[in-house]
Amino acid sequence: MKRGLAVVALCLLLSLTLTGCWDQLSLKKQLFVDIVGVDYAGESKRLAVSFVIASLREANQGGGKPSSLYMNATGESLYDSATRINQDLPGILSVQQTRLYLISPRFAKDEPLTGLSASGQFISNPLYAYLAMYDGDLSKLLSKKKVHDQTINDYLIGVLDDQLKRGRIPSNKMLHYILGGEELVNDFALNLFEPSGEGARLAGTALFRDGKYTGIKLDNEETLLACLLNGTGAANQPLNGQVEGKPYTVQVQQAKHDFRFVFNKEGLREIDLSLKLGVKLVEDGHFERKHTKQTRAKMEKAIEADLDSMAATLIAKLQKANCDYFQLGHELAAYHPKLYKGMNWRVQYPKLAIKPNVKITILNTGVLE
Repeated sequence: MKRGLAVVALCLLLSLTLTGCWDQLSLKKQLFVDIVGVDYAGESKRLAVSFVIASLREANQGGGKPSSLYMNATGESLYDSATRINQDLPGILSVQQTRLYLISPRFAKDEPLTGLSASGQFISNPLYAYLAMYDGDLSKLLSKKKVHDQTINDYLIGVLDDQLKRGRIPSNKMLHYILGGEELVNDFALNLFEPSGEGARLAGTALFRDGKYTGIKLDNEETLLACLLNGTGAANQPLNGQVEGKPYTVQVQQAKHDFRFVFNKEGLREIDLSLKLGVKLVEDGHFERKHTKQTRAKMEKAIEADLDSMAATLIAKLQKANCDYFQLGHELAAYHPKLYKGMNWRVQYPKLAIKPNVKITILNTGVLE
């Protein structure tokens, strides 16, 4: 197995080989790694691994102040890097409670992630850790002590937690990659951080094909729309757009998605993706302030057209990346196996007619309630 394929598997193995059982080692000797960052060292294929270790300052009975310890090492493998750190630290690294694995774009582009499913064989694995990408200097980011009065680990993980609760980002939990199987993790969109001021911010998602980063990204609005088209439940997400150059904002209250394969005698003709949204109109810079049935219908049609255009741009990016994020190939194989077997899905997917159809129902009677 390639070194990149086994990154998380090695992390999990590390938790077994370096920490042992809880009844054999004192809790005080455990160094709980909150974040693991993985990049290449310089122009080589050696791994530059960063560890952010959670700790408490001024610890006393009942609490203390959250703090973090940053360590990094370069090695032939993750295990080698961790071993080098353990030689310099009193205590033993433990990844049993790691909350985030953060990888660099060049590592993601070069090393497939489909092998993550193999790590399910280990007993102590951080199944609920996030997997994300950072388009910047990993060591510079993870060595920061504070971002907006929070430790760097609490800040990054807090951003992911909040956005996931709102339904604005894909989950990207290790559970998916470990237990989903290779067929489910080939094409996906990984949450993407980028530098911002003294810290970092979410900048959409990075598209992966066959487990490799394609270099193509979705921005934040496209990521939200992709989540809705993929069946993420509504949670008051704001959707922003423009009609005739003027902005509008709606809050999604209800969302229902579906897809339909359309055939002719030659085979698959097109795929229709439908999305029905019940929304509240929050900001309206274009339409009249007094809403009648006619003006509301006009607004619905205009917003539908705008979102259809956004969805078409999103789908074009997915097809350019040859990233089957919506897993349409798996759906076709499940419901029409004979047709799927006669296709070369990877070759034909970028050329398929995939048409979005967004339907809007405005639920409120005024611009603001």
